[in-house]
Amino acid sequence: MPFGRLFFNYLKLSPSYAAGCHRIANGAKTKLNAHGKKVLSCVEVYGDVNQCQYGEWMAGPECKCFSERDAVEVRTANELASISKSDLLLRFPNGVNKMTDKELLAFLKANVPKGEGSNTRLTPVVVKNLWKNIYLSYLMFSNPDVELWRIGAEAMLVDRFIGTIDPMGRRMNASEDHARRHLTLTVVRHREWAFNTAEHAAVDDFPCKAKLGESQGCFDFTDACRAQQLFAQGAEEMGNARAEVIRCSGAHRKLSVKPTLHHQGFLF
Repeated sequence: MPFGRLFFNYLKLSPSYAAGCHRIANGAKTKLNAHGKKVLSCVEVYGDVNQCQYGEWMAGPECKCFSERDAVEVRTANELASISKSDLLLRFPNGVNKMTDKELLAFLKANVPKGEGSNTRLTPVVVKNLWKNIYLSYLMFSNPDVELWRIGAEAMLVDRFIGTIDPMGRRMNASEDHARRHLTLTVVRHREWAFNTAEHAAVDDFPCKAKLGESQGCFDFTDACRAQQLFAQGAEEMGNARAEVIRCSGAHRKLSVKPTLHHQGFLF
């Protein structure tokens, strides 16, 4: 599962994470609430994802994705400096296990707390929707004035409409009224999921898409400065998101190689 790249993109999209990066860069010292403290802790671990490309982030010390940081490992005493304070150590004298397999398993069960697994499994359907939400968000930041149904068609949000509804088609076509309404409602739902998932990622709770707080938040797609920040390193992530949506949806033969919508100067 492409956890690392998904996580990287949702950190990029999160307004809270961007604010946390800005705060650290400026050395601000004002007091924070509990949520702000969680965001800053996440920024300190993963770094400013808007200042690098995915490959650089993966190769750097900030890349500590779920599959890596939660892996059970065997470490020696010489590596204690690289162990987190929250890690639990199991010591084998002289580096040798003298217990039987049954005894060792019983010892681990009795002494090692069992953590709760993620509420959201990264099934193929979940992964497809996560990529759709990313591509949708990038499209909306780069095309803030385009009708929602056009954005939804380009983002391939509804599989059965892929290749049948032209994002640049005429609104006069009455036979597509239902499809356009359906796409508009789907965009509204997916952009909420994208925002929620990004904000959960900012506090290291990816890929939860539940609403944060009592009211539903949203991206400010009309913020040109935020759009320029997202695309400061180029359009690689947007292009990759489109490619992943096509792959996950099996839409290779239904679409043109290039996106239909233009990007209003933000990307080029």
